[in-house]
Amino acid sequence: MGKNVKELLEELKNVSELMLDLAYSAVFFESKDIAREVILLSDSVSKLEEDLYLHLFAISKKMSKRLISVIELVETSKKVAAAAKNLGELVLEGKELHPVIKVALKETDESIVRVKISKNSIMANKTLGELKFRSNTGLDVIAIRRRKKWIFDPKKNTRIYPGDVIIAVGSLESCRRAKDIANGKIQEL
Repeated sequence: MGKNVKELLEELKNVSELMLDLAYSAVFFESKDIAREVILLSDSVSKLEEDLYLHLFAISKKMSKRLISVIELVETSKKVAAAAKNLGELVLEGKELHPVIKVALKETDESIVRVKISKNSIMANKTLGELKFRSNTGLDVIAIRRRKKWIFDPKKNTRIYPGDVIIAVGSLESCRRAKDIANGKIQEL
């Protein structure tokens, strides 16, 4: 078992929060690409839950009262992840949500974008710090999917590689521009 309980809980919380953010965005923008990311993340939640319970059962004799709190946290994160997965599946199936939900989601000034980095992108093989990504684009990178692994809250020394999928938040215009940067149409920040 590689990670400890605290690390696994933090990752579970991050994954379920990201799933919910992505699910809302998938609904709002009717984006099947973002909805697919939500569904992919649900597999991570299942694996994290399994790893957590293995750890918890191993230490259950020593910490029974604390164990109940941890189990409640795991179950709450699972519920958030399940709700996000359900929203993602609705988008993938092309089903409409109640108009009130869409109105509530439109109240936000921020947008979310999912972009895949091409080998021609100016971002390829550079760190977020080298790119001065946030100040040059107006976007906050909240997660990066590299193959099947997720990097949450990437730092300025996080390197971006071709094939990485970046999830970022910012203005609608910044999100649109990010797609052109990621696919190599824009060659300067």
